Amino acid sequence: MANLKSFFQVIVVATMLMVISLLPAFAIDELKEDFVAGKVLKISQPSINQALQQSTGIVSGQQLVEVNILEGTLKGATVTVTNEVTDNPAYNINIKPGQELILSVITDKNGHSEVNISDYHRAPILGWLFAAFLTVFLIFGGKKGIKSLAGLVICVALIAFVLLPLSLQGGNPLLIATGICLVATASSMLLVAGFSKKAYAAILGTIGGVIVAGLISYVVIITAPLTGLTSEEAQILRATLAGVPLKFYSGLLAAGMLIGALGVIMDVAISIASSVAEVSSTDKTLTVADLYKSGMNVGRDIMGTMTNTLVLAYAGSALPLLLLVAQMPSIKLLNLDLLATEIAAALSGSIGLVLTIPLTALISARLMSHSKDSADMKSFNPSKTNSDPGVKL
Repeated sequence: MANLKSFFQVIVVATMLMVISLLPAFAIDELKEDFVAGKVLKISQPSINQALQQSTGIVSGQQLVEVNILEGTLKGATVTVTNEVTDNPAYNINIKPGQELILSVITDKNGHSEVNISDYHRAPILGWLFAAFLTVFLIFGGKKGIKSLAGLVICVALIAFVLLPLSLQGGNPLLIATGICLVATASSMLLVAGFSKKAYAAILGTIGGVIVAGLISYVVIITAPLTGLTSEEAQILRATLAGVPLKFYSGLLAAGMLIGALGVIMDVAISIASSVAEVSSTDKTLTVADLYKSGMNVGRDIMGTMTNTLVLAYAGSALPLLLLVAQMPSIKLLNLDLLATEIAAALSGSIGLVLTIPLTALISARLMSHSKDSADMKSFNPSKTNSDPGVKL
């Protein structure tokens, strides 16, 4: 047990050092284009952009917007910028006086600046939402909530400072994501549960479930096949990364499936490990088989709701796609790359989640049983401990 504790300590320390070492590389990155906040002072009535209409046939309303720049080197300056309003609401920015916007400021080598409207200023609203999240989390979570937030920060840091830069440098996204999942799992579990048998059982159960989900995702992507290039974001990424082989995008797709399933799998693993730990501490006479039964009973209750959570999360993010494909013939619907990708992600994650339950229950039972009966340990067979006979017809 001491060696296992030292192993996990090394993992956590190595992760933090890796993240810290990568921070300076991002801090010195300079951009030619700056984004600053600005406040709308005045708006003109839109008029038809005759030049655009004559050259492309696109009807676009053009309005002049007077904006006061709130930050940056041009702070306090008032500029007039052009806002195009087309018949496509996806690309329009509807402006009202008093509204805050994000402005793009491009400065050339002579110091001349060009200002354009980039997007809505959504950061203040997101900031209030994040503050509400922290408040609720800390009030009801207490010290555990603080540790959980620390685990979340580590997970986000691993994605931002390890997965993204290494992938952009040509690394295999699936292998990198697998390593990140392992380190994120160990960090989160140890922060929440400490260096305990409960944490070790949850870590091992999560790792098993994640490996299964990753393998299934990869096999489906290769055999289906799924290209990983069906989304608009993937097409834009391909245009910016010249010379990257196509297998990179299929690996990126598998990495996304893996990371998407990680949170739910960790939730299931720690729930089962915690329940087995509580039962074991209450009755120290329980055997491995008894504890395994308890873990499986809890796992079966979790299984349905967590699988629904995973499937509904993918379905909710793909509602426009579902509405679109609902109008297609079934033969085309089932073979559509976009839909097949969502189905593969949901099902591979669900399989990994379901297999996490018996694996975590078994590991927890063996680690936490106080029974010293070697005969009980040797004769224990998980397949013969099904206390739930299922539905009788």
